[in-house]
Amino acid sequence: MEEELALTLTPKEELRSSQHLQGTSIPWGRLITCKTYFESIDLVETTFSFGRADDCDVIVTSKMVNNHVLLNISKRHFLIQREDDGLVYITDQSKNGTFINGVLVGKGKTKILKSDDHISLAGGQNTFYVFLCKGPEGIQDFLPEALKVKYAYIKQLGRGSCGEVCLVKHRDTCEVFAIKKIVKSQRNTSQMHKINHPLKIANEINILRQISHPCIVGMQELLETESEVYLVLEYMAGGELTSKIINQNLTEANVKFHFYQMILAVQYLHLKGVTHRDLKPENILLLDDKPETILKVSDFGLSKVTDQDDMRTVCGTRRFVAPEVLHNAFRDYGEYGKEVDVWSLGVILFLMLSKQFPFESDDVDTLRQQILTGAYDMKGQNWAEISSEAKHLVRSMLTLHPKLRIKLKDIFKHPWISRDLPMQYRVQRLLQESGCDNLTEYLEELEPPEKKFKFTLFNSSSSSSRSDSTLILETGLGDSSVKCQ
Repeated sequence: MEEELALTLTPKEELRSSQHLQGTSIPWGRLITCKTYFESIDLVETTFSFGRADDCDVIVTSKMVNNHVLLNISKRHFLIQREDDGLVYITDQSKNGTFINGVLVGKGKTKILKSDDHISLAGGQNTFYVFLCKGPEGIQDFLPEALKVKYAYIKQLGRGSCGEVCLVKHRDTCEVFAIKKIVKSQRNTSQMHKINHPLKIANEINILRQISHPCIVGMQELLETESEVYLVLEYMAGGELTSKIINQNLTEANVKFHFYQMILAVQYLHLKGVTHRDLKPENILLLDDKPETILKVSDFGLSKVTDQDDMRTVCGTRRFVAPEVLHNAFRDYGEYGKEVDVWSLGVILFLMLSKQFPFESDDVDTLRQQILTGAYDMKGQNWAEISSEAKHLVRSMLTLHPKLRIKLKDIFKHPWISRDLPMQYRVQRLLQESGCDNLTEYLEELEPPEKKFKFTLFNSSSSSSRSDSTLILETGLGDSSVKCQ
């Protein structure tokens, strides 16, 4: 790459570059001139300025251009900077305008440059430079061309067998997003059990398109190709709730603040006729690492993109599965519904309060039996300081039979939640600050449309290992099998 970025510089840059050649710095980009009176420039310093002022890196004078051109160039016309995230930004500092590919940046505004961008001055028709980028943004192939023009690649966040997730920034607004790429499986029936089957992906995309809530990760846009799907999602810099539970000493007040947001999100989903069915800390994301922050529910059955191994994912999910999923004795006519989300929320609440799982075993059969019998307790030092109201709510949620389990709408009325008005106010204020004007529409106590799921358990091989068990989902749209993780 150094050979491709040959050192062709203005006089001022020649001295600066010679100093770097003696050291360890190498060019991170290049401005290729489109004018005979300018020279191409290798970008080595973190900033580069262009204009008529004496302190600019390229100083435009009447000896270089005619007066008509000079009048259109400001003392400080534009600034190019390479930031710590590896991206290259251009800021318009001019009165008459800096243009990228013919589009005005706007005085005081910043955009992210990509390779082959044309930098023009007044009017947008007069191209002075073509920018070439070196480094991850210049050579990455994660994004297809249709998204590269909008988003700048920063780094990979996670990778799995079905795809990967990467951090990006919008080139015009500099907003940060996460883009999830899902590689589609084959469409044939034998592949229906796979979580990246095109029909399953289409179903989950339809869900994402229908929902919009401040406590649910939103989809900015979607691009689908013949072999892949790209989801542009909100980026939650605080990571998974799992990390917060493990690494921070959560007070009961902290737990309640975050749990309240969870039930807001799940209540909204249920009102929309959506049952999540895979609620767990890994699928709950945080905006930042502050003690009180916005929480958002994510992952509606799309491909798992994680750096965790499959066995850990399977065990982690099984701990949150409701008893009616595991055994039809707890179902009506082989069906189960939205009550499974209440159970999973109860397991999450138990874990947040005590840093312990209510059901814990490395043996899958033992773990299954613990869940089916409700074999948990609230003894030990971790529960000593927890209020009786919190314990009562956990027991109400971890009730074995779904008909006797507390309803989600009644969790809002439970004293542990309903009597803590300051907590509810703090949540509402935080969500309003993030752009949510009114939460009342999300707090309606309506019975959502009933949605039932019928499952049959069978072993996919002659092996007695429960970890290979598969659940067959029977719906009105046809049969498909999904892994009971």
